[in-house]
Amino acid sequence: MPKILCISPYVPHPVTHGGSIRTRLLLDALRGLGELHLAAPVLREQDRADAQYLALTLDLTAHELEGRADGSAGKLGKLSRWFRGESEMLARRWTPAAVAKVSSLLATYRFDLVVADGAHALPLVPLRTRPLLFHMHNVESAILARPPAQPQSLQAEWTRRIEARQTARVEARYLKAAAINVAVSDSDRALALSICNDANIVTVPNAVEIHAQPIAARPAEGPLQLLFVGRLDYPPNLEAVTELVERHLPALRAAFPGVRVRVVGEDSKGKTQRLQRDGVEFLGRVSDLEPHYATSHAAYIPLRSGGGTRLKILEAFSLGLPVASTSIGAEGLAAKDRVHFRQFDTPEQGVVALRDLLGEQRRSYVERARALVQAHYSRDAAVSALRKSCEFALNSARSAAQ
Repeated sequence: MPKILCISPYVPHPVTHGGSIRTRLLLDALRGLGELHLAAPVLREQDRADAQYLALTLDLTAHELEGRADGSAGKLGKLSRWFRGESEMLARRWTPAAVAKVSSLLATYRFDLVVADGAHALPLVPLRTRPLLFHMHNVESAILARPPAQPQSLQAEWTRRIEARQTARVEARYLKAAAINVAVSDSDRALALSICNDANIVTVPNAVEIHAQPIAARPAEGPLQLLFVGRLDYPPNLEAVTELVERHLPALRAAFPGVRVRVVGEDSKGKTQRLQRDGVEFLGRVSDLEPHYATSHAAYIPLRSGGGTRLKILEAFSLGLPVASTSIGAEGLAAKDRVHFRQFDTPEQGVVALRDLLGEQRRSYVERARALVQAHYSRDAAVSALRKSCEFALNSARSAAQ
């Protein structure tokens, strides 16, 4: 039976953010192909409990890696990494002990397939590893290359640009070395090919559960309730919520008196303290999102940065919640403005988008969006496509050995 190692930058349980959703799809695809091992960082006792839960429920062997909660290397550390041709951003979360642990695992088990689950796992994977599947959640260098939503200092701007180049170099080396690379959208695939034009890259879109029935109940009375879902430890989400509260909320209140905003997502560093306002509710991480979808009128997503495709939009589509989003928030999806959702870039456009979504065309938007998810973003289809990619990588190793 083949032995497979998946190296992930987090324990993918509970499924509370887009990355963990994608990783669980990957683990489901790998199950049944061989003896499955998962190596992930354990920063706290809860991580250990979550890893043990996965070991029992998914019939895998969990290996603990030593990581850093806040691993910024400082100026000298950055310069040292860059001088060696590395990305400090990708490497900062790992300790030397984690690198040594993965090296020991590779030597002990002699895996038939190694899966790097996202670019942040690459610093642990020796470049000579064969066969390798690079499971891209994002093209991290492209995210870094995109100007941030808020102005930066000159030092921060130059740091971002240099780190973008270094990250692209790292990604290019692994894109070329991998037997197969998996992107989440055709636009991400094109970005990856621009870094390494001879890489073998396939697209497997992000996916969500297709509920038998969408949530039909919506609050009939009371003020407009808007929903934003996303981990606030992730800078693009925090930027989006900051813009929502500071720039959009005044215009929304003028148009929709009493409007309320509910934000669901972990904020382990307390970054939202300064955004506390009347009518803005920060719930942190929750165990069940469905009640919050059921008591909201629309999802409002003013994202300006980040990459990949937004599972928060697909989930809203699946559950029948109308979506207003910036163009960046919806990029990479087959969703079209004025067909499946409404696009905005300014607070005033956001007001117009919500009026359209909540007007006579509301049901049409909901039905078309849900049909899009059923046709292109189902969980079963994603698992099947990921399994084919994993089988390709395993078969490439067998062919090379003959």
